[in-house]
Amino acid sequence: MKRGVQIVLWLLVAGFLVILPQLATTNYLVNVMITTVMWIIFALSFDLSAGHVGAVSLGHPVFYGVGAYVTALVAPSLGLDFIGSLLLSAFAMGLLALVSGIAFFRISEVSFAIGTLGALIIAQLLANNAYDITGGPMCTQNVPRPVLHIPGSGPVTVVEPVHYYYLLLPLLGLAILIYWRLTQSRIGRAFAAVRQDEVRASAMGIYPKRYKLLAFIAGAAIIGALGSFQAQYITVVCPSELTISYTLNLLIIVFVGGAGSMRGVILGAVLFSLLPRLLEIVTDVPPAWQQLIYGLILLIVIRFLPEGLDSLIERALQRLRGTRTEAKPDAA
Repeated sequence: MKRGVQIVLWLLVAGFLVILPQLATTNYLVNVMITTVMWIIFALSFDLSAGHVGAVSLGHPVFYGVGAYVTALVAPSLGLDFIGSLLLSAFAMGLLALVSGIAFFRISEVSFAIGTLGALIIAQLLANNAYDITGGPMCTQNVPRPVLHIPGSGPVTVVEPVHYYYLLLPLLGLAILIYWRLTQSRIGRAFAAVRQDEVRASAMGIYPKRYKLLAFIAGAAIIGALGSFQAQYITVVCPSELTISYTLNLLIIVFVGGAGSMRGVILGAVLFSLLPRLLEIVTDVPPAWQQLIYGLILLIVIRFLPEGLDSLIERALQRLRGTRTEAKPDAA
């Protein structure tokens, strides 16, 4: 696809996202939009390491939960505003990923996955038992809401879901930009080499651990900022933000949509977020059965579409290009 066409498509998507809340008739629908955008950001941050360098971090939600706690516990004492809180959590989680990644990337891929899962379990135990700091199961409550300083109006506290939606859109744009810049550049080619064969990549002068660490840090910083947004959105941070269910959901999103593909990951996140709502409307499926349906969908996709739903889109585009190519001689 030509660069000009890509730019036009992205502008159309951006315009659609901007006007989308105006089409919503209730706050519930706006909250669904916010949840969908959050899952897109969450999945993109996870796919940077899982889909592009083959490092599946089962403990990825650590950066989300701890990032939320950083905003809830540290940012207010520093007097940080909304953007300052996001930057603090992003920086803190990037630093945490750097320190932990140096240790974790010294072991095998399987040990890496298990080790990060262990870190997630430990983090949740600490959050549950550090009553004096986190509030334990009672959660950290009364997280300050964002305050916007609007010229001529003074400070305005953000309360309405639609305003949170518009605060979240720039974070989505930044996540997409970081993902695109890292994967569609020389760094992205190094990522691919590391994922395919680390030994061959090393022989080519590429340092696998360095690029794995880069993807790990970038993903952690993105999800740390998202955790900060979540804390200021619901004004409560609980140990449940550090649960393995987030990891399972991310695996479903990425591998159903298509690992290593931004288009596939976004598609997977949108389907994952909207499918429960559609099931509730159409068939009134209980939440317990929804997980079973997700599992069946995952098995079907793995069996018949091992490269994810994105492979269907790619095949359709290839056929379209082929049809156009064949049509040109006839037109001549």
